Amino acid sequence: MLRKSLMALALGIAFAAPAQAAGKPKFVYLTQTGIDNSFWQSIKKGMDDACAQFDADCQLLFTTPNGDLQKHLQNLETVIEQGVDGIVTVIVNDDLYDEAVKKAIDKGIPVISANVDDTKRGDGNARLAFVGQDLFQAGYLLMQGLYKKIPEDQPVHALLGLSRPGESWAEDRIGGAKKFLDEAKAANPNRQITYEVIDSSNDISVTAQRICQYVQGKPETNAYVDAGFWGAGAGECLRDLGIKPGQLHMATFDLVPVVLDEMKKGYVDLTIDQQPYYQGYLPILQLAMIKKFGLSAFDVNTGKALIEPKDVEAVEKYVQMGVR
Repeated sequence: MLRKSLMALALGIAFAAPAQAAGKPKFVYLTQTGIDNSFWQSIKKGMDDACAQFDADCQLLFTTPNGDLQKHLQNLETVIEQGVDGIVTVIVNDDLYDEAVKKAIDKGIPVISANVDDTKRGDGNARLAFVGQDLFQAGYLLMQGLYKKIPEDQPVHALLGLSRPGESWAEDRIGGAKKFLDEAKAANPNRQITYEVIDSSNDISVTAQRICQYVQGKPETNAYVDAGFWGAGAGECLRDLGIKPGQLHMATFDLVPVVLDEMKKGYVDLTIDQQPYYQGYLPILQLAMIKKFGLSAFDVNTGKALIEPKDVEAVEKYVQMGVR
């Protein structure tokens, strides 16, 4: 059965929105990623559905070029200056967005972080709440699940793909995977357990090339954990190298088509569903309730559901609907 997790913790922070002219409330959602990121389409679906339900005027701002944090910050600052009824944003750097978010809060604009938060949570940034996955925990559980796939009489050499070095979401996920491997090594002194971290990129073709080059140089590699979904793109070159399903156990994040396809082909063993629809829907719900009733914001852990190949058929219809 699929495991689902949705935990909400009320922060108890009442927030008064600024006075606004009559009409639809305006909410803006900002991300550092580009419009071609398929994962974010499910977030947009959730946002669009919430905005329709609560009769809000909403906009999702992607970043061009993809991953340009300064451009993302510039977009955020522009939105704050224009004045809106609420902001949702990723916080992928612990220091870069602090001043801008504090400025928005001081102007009476509620800000909720989603998908990626400051690693110190509310102690590190003035945002009101976070809606998203516990990234460190997810990385730990993903590596734990993949570790169980490797026969106990085999040594373990894991390759960990840090998709965006320096960005907190990638560092947290791979940090969780490293923690599990360190614990497993300490608990099993007679088993050879090693790992290496590489800059794997968040360009699917580059990621595939780097994984396959690494495996060619170190054929003892029997586990790969990606900080995102891009590692699944290595399936094609792994097949070209003659590597059979089960020789390199792979774990990724999210339920994007390439991951599901490679699960069917036997090259992805595990993925984690962080339920992006919730990450789009729930922040808008909160902003609407703040605007309408002055209610407080609250944290939501949107999930750590481990998905295996046997689960693909059950979830695929929801992926096609754009909600998983």
